[in-house]
Amino acid sequence: MKRPWRLPVVVAAGALFTALALYDVSSAGAPTVITCDNTWTMNFAPALTVASQDGVTAKVSDPKGALRKCTGDAAMTMGDFVAEGIGSSVTCAAGSYTNTSGALQRVTWNAQDNQPTSTYTWNMSPIGDLLSAQSPLNGGITEGRYKGATWTMAIDPVRSKINLTDCNSPTGLKSISVAGTLVITPAS
Repeated sequence: MKRPWRLPVVVAAGALFTALALYDVSSAGAPTVITCDNTWTMNFAPALTVASQDGVTAKVSDPKGALRKCTGDAAMTMGDFVAEGIGSSVTCAAGSYTNTSGALQRVTWNAQDNQPTSTYTWNMSPIGDLLSAQSPLNGGITEGRYKGATWTMAIDPVRSKINLTDCNSPTGLKSISVAGTLVITPAS
């Protein structure tokens, strides 16, 4: 006796639809958190002292900041960044910094696709609080790769060099060297 051809087709189609119904599509395209090891040197002009100053430039540019050992995005593993900010009424222990309007705030990723850069905003706690603040550096990504994401950085006090005693010297605190972990949280 010959089997009708329709029965195997119906069974196969039913199995396919059952498998698709059981597959959790909610996790298939979920945004992934990106983490990177982060090192950078920031230079201040004029140098920071115990006296309050306006118009202090804080700049990461030469050498550029480095993002290494990144995880969470298979298309890239590292990047370099530049930033420039300005502080008003700042000392070594007071005041905060924000990115300078019109200045370049950009990460250049080693991405293997068509989005090799991110433009971002940033805020930084007072220098004296960098090692003790919960989220001493944070901001948002405004253009390019990870647009709409937020970012924070935790600072590693063992790998960072912030010599606050320079604040009391005649030359002041000219630069800090910081290391930590950057976390980029994509918009959901």
